[in-house]
Amino acid sequence: MTRSKVDMPSLFMVLSFTSNMAVCFFDPIKRFGSREVGVAVLVSGGLIFVYVLFYLRSGFFGETQPKLDPLIAKGPYRFCTHPQYLSFVMMILGIDLMFGSVIGILFTVVLSIPSAVYRATIEDQLLRDKFGEQWENYASKVGFFFSRFGGKRKNN
Repeated sequence: MTRSKVDMPSLFMVLSFTSNMAVCFFDPIKRFGSREVGVAVLVSGGLIFVYVLFYLRSGFFGETQPKLDPLIAKGPYRFCTHPQYLSFVMMILGIDLMFGSVIGILFTVVLSIPSAVYRATIEDQLLRDKFGEQWENYASKVGFFFSRFGGKRKNN
């Protein structure tokens, strides 16, 4: 009998984002933010997500363990190492603002953003193990979630 391995960073991120969206729908306190700003943030995150899909393709769907060779450092990845997680956070935040959900914003800050950072940090180590010096050189030049404008990124 084979045992299936659960990808905990992925599971944690999916559960936190799903619970974040559910909270927005059922939040009785709907007075935070602007619907238009929320739609703009949601659409911007969605566009970044689609841009990422063009570069990751089949490598997008799966475990935290990197599946692709070679290391992708072009397209959205020339700006930051984890644009896909940035797009997820932007979409969740956009939904929070669109619904005006105070509790949703709290969930985003306390649960969704930390879950994305957790998964990205685990993925960084796996990429470091797989690509070695190539990863180190790339990661030192770009930001984690946001573009780096000079200087070097501090690695863990």
